[in-house]
Amino acid sequence: MALVAENLEVIRKDKLILDGVSISVFPGEVTAVIGPNGAGKSTLLTAISGVEKNLTGLVTLDGVDIKKVSPVELARRRAVMAQENSIVFDFSVEEILLMGWIRDAFGRSPLAMEKIVQIANSCGITELLSRSFLTLSGGEKQRVQFCRALVQLWRPQEDKTSRYLLLDEPSASLDVSYELSLLKLMVETSRRDTGVLVILHDLNLASYFADSICLVNQGKIEAYGKPHEVMEPKLLTDVYRSPIRVERQNDRLYIYTY
Repeated sequence: MALVAENLEVIRKDKLILDGVSISVFPGEVTAVIGPNGAGKSTLLTAISGVEKNLTGLVTLDGVDIKKVSPVELARRRAVMAQENSIVFDFSVEEILLMGWIRDAFGRSPLAMEKIVQIANSCGITELLSRSFLTLSGGEKQRVQFCRALVQLWRPQEDKTSRYLLLDEPSASLDVSYELSLLKLMVETSRRDTGVLVILHDLNLASYFADSICLVNQGKIEAYGKPHEVMEPKLLTDVYRSPIRVERQNDRLYIYTY
């Protein structure tokens, strides 16, 4: 079982954004996508989520063409946290989280409210539930949107159906403590029958939290494998066009720019 993209190509306004990209997201694993600005990372996430319109190639969800998966089933099986927040109406945080609840049609059912409170607590946003979403800081909005994605994927413990969490720079606006808490929760979520695809700019965080890394540059995959296979100083220096040094200590990688 996996969320698989094969030979993806995306062209927008006569510009080739993705060029023959193939990648797999497996339940129980975190795959980090790294690369310089404009490399095609966000487009890759949009494409594998099943919503990219200008796409050729194949995306399958556990072996089924994603185009043949119903919108409701797709929403049950994969959640997307995009970079940009498009919410313009004055919803409370609790209402935002309820929008992610698709298990039944009962909105504020006792089960929905119980699980939303539990997940909000695990994300450290319980004190924000009654706040207006539009009054939150950028970092608080990020944490709420991450929580909404977890609400969307919630299932009873006995349900082992694979799920997929797609995150575009989920910790970009967070301070260090919240960033680490979010990424640790992301890893915990992956261990519960969930495959995670996450775009990260910080190379050290990618190497530490990811099971595999996909290095994208100019719409193509430059390297794809375990962190120690991808985090090669010459390769990173060439792709990022800046000197990068990599050290390995006690099975952990440390990446330095200078």
